[in-house]
Amino acid sequence: MNNYYIHLYSEIPAVFMIDGKQVGFVEYPNQSIDILSDQPSFLLYVYPTIPKQNSNTAISYSAEITMNAGKLFCDNSNIEITYYGKSHFKINATPLYVHSQAKNIPPFYQKIDDYTFSIIKGTLFAQSKEHNFYYPLPCDLDKINIKKINDFFVLSATDETGQNYILILNANLQLQFDALADKIEFDGKTVVTLQNVYDIARHGLVKTFNLNKTGFVKTQQYSVYTQSEPVSPANYRALPWAFMEAVNIQNYTLARSYLHPNLSQVLKDEHISAYFGDFLEVLPSLDNDYSVLALVYSGNPRFVKNYKFEIIENRIYNIDCQD
Repeated sequence: MNNYYIHLYSEIPAVFMIDGKQVGFVEYPNQSIDILSDQPSFLLYVYPTIPKQNSNTAISYSAEITMNAGKLFCDNSNIEITYYGKSHFKINATPLYVHSQAKNIPPFYQKIDDYTFSIIKGTLFAQSKEHNFYYPLPCDLDKINIKKINDFFVLSATDETGQNYILILNANLQLQFDALADKIEFDGKTVVTLQNVYDIARHGLVKTFNLNKTGFVKTQQYSVYTQSEPVSPANYRALPWAFMEAVNIQNYTLARSYLHPNLSQVLKDEHISAYFGDFLEVLPSLDNDYSVLALVYSGNPRFVKNYKFEIIENRIYNIDCQD
């Protein structure tokens, strides 16, 4: 069996064990435990050290990870494996949460015409003379209000992080739409949501959902700046990140502003899109070289392509795929 490297990450502080032996702990999402292994399979144990997250409790869990044909595989949905090439695998452990209802939340009750609505222990109950509906809500809600807009009953609220929540029922108490976002608007026919992206430029992602015969269907998606203008990268080392974030959100005008004029003038938007393809996210390279970024693509396991950025005069002059 050939040797391979595993790099263990966790989204929350956690202790890792392999086959019953503690191998280390991480305190931050960008911190890793790096291990050289030759085992055909092993059991990975994840023990959160800060179990409480808002109204959720993180619990420990285990996962079997197997090497087959030079790749690592895992069936546990909380384990995400990304192959970096050259026998390096990133294993990211996402928390396994058990929802715990916040204490002392009084039941909610509201009556509109012949319809009654109540929320008890995180579940919405709606009732009329002809129809009943119940729905486990995705989070604990505050500032709850239900009103009738046209022929819809619209529940609006905020979650414990301050995000807005909307849930829309028709007159037959059938679920038509629900969503969490930073901002939500509904005029009776169209839902518009705004989700902050928290990238360098401070984009917001706007989605529009229009009503048709089957319900609310997404008809438009575009990006906006949540401030009056895009926030500039702090320094030249952040240029590759800012460029890839702009490409990811398909803001090619902003992406071009990071390119050297000599490169920008020979590239069309479709060239940029085709060169990088349909990537899922951008990660640092394993050696944390600022000039190299790892683009993650879907697969089992996920895999990366490394792109090296050359910077001249505080602009990106060349981009080479190293894979």
